[in-house]
Amino acid sequence: MQKHLRDLLKDPPHLLKNFHYEDILAFLELGEETRFVEGDTIISEDEYVSSAYLVASGKVSIWKENIQLATLETNSFLGETFLFSKNNRMARVTCEEDCILLKYERYMALNYFRKRPEKLFNIFTKNIIEIQQNKISSMNLQLFTLKKRILDDKKW
Repeated sequence: MQKHLRDLLKDPPHLLKNFHYEDILAFLELGEETRFVEGDTIISEDEYVSSAYLVASGKVSIWKENIQLATLETNSFLGETFLFSKNNRMARVTCEEDCILLKYERYMALNYFRKRPEKLFNIFTKNIIEIQQNKISSMNLQLFTLKKRILDDKKW
């Protein structure tokens, strides 16, 4: 087993929180390993959502109109709502340093859950909601900080 998979098994991503070891391993093995080098574009902004990525090693950045919104490291999921969303991507993702990503196609992930107890999909959905709540909290904090800076700036 490759080192990045062993590391992910030791410290599973939040998306797989409360999964049994065997289910975590099966889900990780479902992902198609993709390697990127620093500067590569991983996801284009207007790309159709049909997959998600798990950062198995390395670091990636999320960009909107040349503004860096976030940096994600190992154990982070990109596009975690891929099972539910049929929209286009909202941002561009680039590789900050050489990285290994596991790519999950919608149909493969749905087949994975069809072969397992419904409870596992419910846990997965709950984890997605928690991740989304954390992202919203982070964005609210960023918005608050920016608004406070603008209001405190006498030039505005």
